[in-house]
Amino acid sequence: MWKQYLCAILVGVVFAIFDLPLGIGFFLLFLICLWIIGEFLYMVYGSKNMNKVEKFIIKKKKEPLYAYVYSQGFGSMHDQLLAIDNILSKYKQPHIHQYYLAIKLFLCNKLDDALNEANKIQKEPFMSYTKAMILVEMGHIEEAKSYKFEKQWMQEAIKAMTALQMKDKQAFELHSSNAVAAARGIQRLSLSYAFKAMEF
Repeated sequence: MWKQYLCAILVGVVFAIFDLPLGIGFFLLFLICLWIIGEFLYMVYGSKNMNKVEKFIIKKKKEPLYAYVYSQGFGSMHDQLLAIDNILSKYKQPHIHQYYLAIKLFLCNKLDDALNEANKIQKEPFMSYTKAMILVEMGHIEEAKSYKFEKQWMQEAIKAMTALQMKDKQAFELHSSNAVAAARGIQRLSLSYAFKAMEF
């Protein structure tokens, strides 16, 4: 984003030197702000370029939500749990708190507690996806399959986790690849890290 900030500074300098109308300056600065926000949103939610998203995550690894994704790719399980603890202490919105608490319990293999917490998530599709993921790990495959998702990456991710439980390596590779391909931005990177960590 340094290019946008440099542009903003240059606009200010040019307008100061040439004493140009203030309205034009504000308009150009508004466009630069849109550029900055647009690039940020695209990186978080829309990009398919995992190299750029990974660089973005590395730069922002001190922020709790990004630190968790960073820990998936570059840290240990202990690092992931610490990152989640930081998220839980910083974000008090109920659906965020409950989602990450369910993930923490899931990672600690406290599956009954994780499922109980997932049932409290009052936002879809996060509740259904989290429950399906936990149910697969518990071996309740048919119940997990009963959940349907509009987001293709969620459907494929659950199929990949099911294949892992069933020891079907070929199906796991197919569905995990499909899940990553269907996702965008940070979610795509997070899935890629998570599936790489899964072993038969």
